[in-house]
Amino acid sequence: MGLMKSFFWIIACSAVPGFLPLSAAIQIGAVYSNSGDQAPLDEPSWRGAQLAVAEVNKAGGIHGQQVELIRIRGNSTSADTQKNVDQAVKNPSLVGLVGLSDSDLAYVAGREAIKEGIPFVTSGATSPKLPSVVGSGFYLACFGDNMQAATAAEWLSKAKGSQTAAILFDPRFTYTRLLKSYFSKAFRRGGGKITTQLAYTPGRTMLLTPAILKADAVFLSVESSDDAMPVIRQLRAAGYPGPIMGGDSYDTPYAWINNPYAQGVYYTTHAFPATGAGSASQAASKAFSRNYKRTYHSDPSAFSALGYDATRVLLGAIEKSGNPNGKNIRSVLASGVQLTGLTGPITLSKTNRIPQKPVALVDASAPNNRKLQIVPSIVPKP
Repeated sequence: MGLMKSFFWIIACSAVPGFLPLSAAIQIGAVYSNSGDQAPLDEPSWRGAQLAVAEVNKAGGIHGQQVELIRIRGNSTSADTQKNVDQAVKNPSLVGLVGLSDSDLAYVAGREAIKEGIPFVTSGATSPKLPSVVGSGFYLACFGDNMQAATAAEWLSKAKGSQTAAILFDPRFTYTRLLKSYFSKAFRRGGGKITTQLAYTPGRTMLLTPAILKADAVFLSVESSDDAMPVIRQLRAAGYPGPIMGGDSYDTPYAWINNPYAQGVYYTTHAFPATGAGSASQAASKAFSRNYKRTYHSDPSAFSALGYDATRVLLGAIEKSGNPNGKNIRSVLASGVQLTGLTGPITLSKTNRIPQKPVALVDASAPNNRKLQIVPSIVPKP
């Protein structure tokens, strides 16, 4: 939709069952891009956030008050996100924010929120540096890039026997730079060798050197599956036969289904439904999926579940705060929050603002199969 005169959209009663806006409602914001590169990840997350709020309101709200979820839109650029969040946090009734799937956008949005004393829980921005660079009151509901890069490195080494790897990356984004850096560290610590690291800009033809084509594996760090596809085609056209690995930005299943270039492509992403200790029960995951499909007439993705989990983290802190305001909610988050999440256990505190969760390893030719979930043994420090 692009820029709009009004940057907020309040959920209508008819949009999500159980939402009953009141003048005295507790207001929280959901920062999600509705257009641009991030929309394919943010839209499902926004839907998951709505379901979390709808469930609370249907059960009577928080201490008798309904919760009003306000969407803060964006066009996937830092300038637009900053402007819209800056306007939103001037609302004195806003007590917290959730959202975003990109680290650069979460950085600018988080800074605007923290300046006003408003806590921010990001659902899918994976930079493990964000809590320290944004400041106190900023939390991740997702794993960090160091976790998913370590998982990729460990799996390539153990499952594929890869001893060498070439790295191709888009240098324009924090996400892509961090992911390639953490992968390089983890792969080397596991005994592997990085044969080359090549920065390139999507849309331009690369010079595929022998160091790339002879590597056992290629780690391709890009911002989206759309950016990955031309590079994958070029690698295969040049005769590269090995596994091509990426991160959670590849996690748009419709891009891979019935796609011949999905063969031999793998990516790390968020576990849903997560298994193991501290994760939501199978029954809870199935109930979420049924509710999501009934409401939106489509299957939920991992990003849908992340939006739901992040919003539940904030809602839980609001409930414990007694008198919901930014200061009290931040105090609750700092004192410790535990959640049995759909995407894995979420434990947050003042000293631990990034959860340690399983990472799903996905074969792009079967993008809806997330049964392989790994907690890596060696994780680079943020």
